[in-house]
Amino acid sequence: MKLINQDADYALKALLVLAGRPREVTAVSELTGQLGVPRPYLRKIMQRLAREKVVLSFKGKGGGFRLARPARDIALADVIRTFQGKISLNDCLSKKRTCPDVRTCPLRKTIGRLEDRLAGELETLSVASVLGEANGPAGRQAARFKRGVSPRLPKTRRKP
Repeated sequence: MKLINQDADYALKALLVLAGRPREVTAVSELTGQLGVPRPYLRKIMQRLAREKVVLSFKGKGGGFRLARPARDIALADVIRTFQGKISLNDCLSKKRTCPDVRTCPLRKTIGRLEDRLAGELETLSVASVLGEANGPAGRQAARFKRGVSPRLPKTRRKP
């Protein structure tokens, strides 16, 4: 089970970088350097976001991308659906022929309710809320993005 595919993940990370620079046009090469994504791959993702009017595309010298609307108006659910369709936790709910037990499976309704709740929660989250434009640890993460530092997960200590 994978909630967010790689395209959606890279798209969201690129949007977080752009949200940290709301008025700047950011070149794909700069995004690739920060995110560690191959340039042609990220370019395709950014072009799709431009077609969906999530970002604006600027061609030529000094070209690149910037958000088409405020980060608070870009729902995570919309970005995820752009790259992978319906938000689902289990194939039995999204592909009718995956399981021969689809009609009688006791887990199906429960998983369906969980998917609905998850999709609803993702609708309430915006790029701005994830970036953390407010104070606190999330705000410090936003400052790191503004300075061009990619997010890193804290290292965990292994027990001997």
